[in-house]
Amino acid sequence: MYRNSLLDACVLKPQFDQFNNLYTLMITPNGYKKVPFTPMQFLDMELKQHGSSLKGAKEAAKAVLKSNSVNPIMIPRSPLVHIWFPTEAMRNSGHCMYFALHHVEDVKPYMENRSIAVLTNYEEIKVPVPHSKLKKQWSKAKDYLSTALLKQFYKDPLYSKAEQQIMLKCAEINEEYVIN
Repeated sequence: MYRNSLLDACVLKPQFDQFNNLYTLMITPNGYKKVPFTPMQFLDMELKQHGSSLKGAKEAAKAVLKSNSVNPIMIPRSPLVHIWFPTEAMRNSGHCMYFALHHVEDVKPYMENRSIAVLTNYEEIKVPVPHSKLKKQWSKAKDYLSTALLKQFYKDPLYSKAEQQIMLKCAEINEEYVIN
């Protein structure tokens, strides 16, 4: 039911109802939807539909980006992947917002400890984190997307390890060889 909605979602924003229960306000280009799950539960359900989990997506990002803190996650969709980046550590589930990278046009400073994320439909979302932190998260997500696309479209290296070693050895002795 909600899985197809995540495809068009721009932002997953945690909110509390009048009984202090956490839910997700999903911001789409066409409006807002209330989802009875936390943003982390919502993303975990989506990832499980693709044979992964939120834990697996976090571990994959950690391995690719060589970073231990606040990494984006990748949802493997056809034909391209979707990257979602958190605004802060996921343990801050009541404050951590998630943005779909392909829906973020820009990030701008707003106040001392606040920023604005400009979506592709020009809607501005106020984010309660400093501009430098949000910009770092956005950049990290773009780096992750670049790496994922390179791996997706350029799976085979131009040279095998053995050919690279032979070419390096030839370069060391300053002789030219052609390897077929």
